[in-house]
Amino acid sequence: MRLPEYVCEILDKLRNSGYEAYCVGGCVRDYLLGQCPDDYDVTTSALPEQIMKVFDGYKLLTVGLKHGTVTVIINRKTVEITTYRIDGNYTDHRHPSEVRFTPCLKEDLARRDLTINAMAYSPEKGIIDPFGGREDLKSGIIRCVGDPMKRFDEDGLRILRALRFASRYGFRIDKNTSDAIHRLRYLLSFISAERINFELCGILTGNCGDILYNYSDVICEIIPEMYPCVGFEQHSKYHNKTVYGHIVATVVARLTMLLHDIGKPASFFMKDGVGHFYGHADVSCEIAAKIIERLRFSNKIADEVLFLIKNHGIVINDDTRSIRRGLARYGAERFLKLIRVHYYDTCGKSPEYFGEKDLFGSIEEHTKEYLENEPPMSLKQLKVSGSDISELGITGKKIGEALSFLLEQVVNGNCENDKDSLLALIENNYL
Repeated sequence: MRLPEYVCEILDKLRNSGYEAYCVGGCVRDYLLGQCPDDYDVTTSALPEQIMKVFDGYKLLTVGLKHGTVTVIINRKTVEITTYRIDGNYTDHRHPSEVRFTPCLKEDLARRDLTINAMAYSPEKGIIDPFGGREDLKSGIIRCVGDPMKRFDEDGLRILRALRFASRYGFRIDKNTSDAIHRLRYLLSFISAERINFELCGILTGNCGDILYNYSDVICEIIPEMYPCVGFEQHSKYHNKTVYGHIVATVVARLTMLLHDIGKPASFFMKDGVGHFYGHADVSCEIAAKIIERLRFSNKIADEVLFLIKNHGIVINDDTRSIRRGLARYGAERFLKLIRVHYYDTCGKSPEYFGEKDLFGSIEEHTKEYLENEPPMSLKQLKVSGSDISELGITGKKIGEALSFLLEQVVNGNCENDKDSLLALIENNYL
């Protein structure tokens, strides 16, 4: 395992001072997966006050001192150095009420969540793996260290962490670990919205399809508004899946697609034996807004996601006029995102409608080709100005009306965007 110089410096200083020191956790896991670690954590037999003495003269952060962690800043990099420890009782299902330091590395690794995160490494001794994390990586298995019921009862967030790692790497979850996740999912009620937000986003950005299917009860635990979607038949020729099944099949577009049809059960009605969901985009948007606020997503994300949900049902045709109007109404960036939402929505329909994916692929291609010609999307891009209109004898509010009329005509393809054509159009319609 090739370590950066600043990490080697930390390990060397601790060992030269008579202490054991290992890289631990995610950096070892990522290395074994052939990935470049983003950051490095170190565990050591040195007590916190001994760590601070070894690194006297370095910039130190001691906010984690209560739990045995000293953060060293070296070469503008931060490394958390934590004393081997045994955690006490987790009375709040999230944090240990106390910690006890230990001279034994294995006891420290035993307190960790998953086997793939419970490995240590030093240049002298190589990889230390008492719980089979290396083999689980090779086999593609997510497994708790020790008793999964105990691990999750200690910290409910570990439930979502297990799902995130399974999604990230495309791993399957060990049966005992999986059973414990289902049984103890209620512990997620003890977890802050910010932490749920982070883990949920991590799940959605991985290979999340199987995770969302197999752990719908966990998703509903953090988004109870999703419960009505599970098992809800749509009774529509367009859909051969339940509402939740459709959501999962489209969720490649992440948060937007997770929530885009959450209002369907509340909008459902039958007519002539066929299911309908009129107005479900607006209902989904209302429900999604509450979920997004509760899970503390940023205003920027909320604005973007709610826009896409509210407008995911608009009709987009593969012709220049439809593309022009969509670009003028929504702007290039958002219109292109709406096209992708339509594409992903098709991925969740009945197989006979999968051909629509090609349609939206074509619309996206034609939209990008159209944008390359820099068409006018706003009044500022018109080849005439308010001054040009006023020289024709038009005054007051009618100048703005005339400009808006011209933009509409150009967008609809009824007039070229050149000064002479635009002024002639005004003369024929306003004078």
